[in-house]
Amino acid sequence: MTPSVLRLFFWAALAAVLVLSLAPVPAGHMVFSWQDKLEHALAFLALGVLGGLAWPARIGRLTAGLLAYGALIELAQSMTAHRMGDPWDWLANALGVAAAVALRGLCRRR
Repeated sequence: MTPSVLRLFFWAALAAVLVLSLAPVPAGHMVFSWQDKLEHALAFLALGVLGGLAWPARIGRLTAGLLAYGALIELAQSMTAHRMGDPWDWLANALGVAAAVALRGLCRRR
C-alpha cells in the first residue's frame, strides 16, 4: 500500500475516533467495567500503527501528536453534556500509542 493511501486511512481513522469519542454512548453498550479503557487503548493502537506505516520516519512527532490528540479529546469530552473527560482514558490512549511503538520496534527487529 502506498504512503498516500495509508495517510488517507490514518486521517479517516483520526476523524472516526473523534466522532466516536464525542458521540453519546448507547445504553447497554458496556459489557464489562473497564471496556471503555480497552476501547481507548485499541483505538490509539490502531492510530499509532497506521500513522507509523504512513510516516515511518516521523515516529517521535507522531507519538507526541497522538498523545496531544488524546488529551484534546478528553478536554472536548469534558465540555459535552453526555461525556466526561477522564485522565485514565488519556492513560489508556497513551498505552495504545506505546503498544504501537513497541510493535513497530518488534517488527523492525525481525
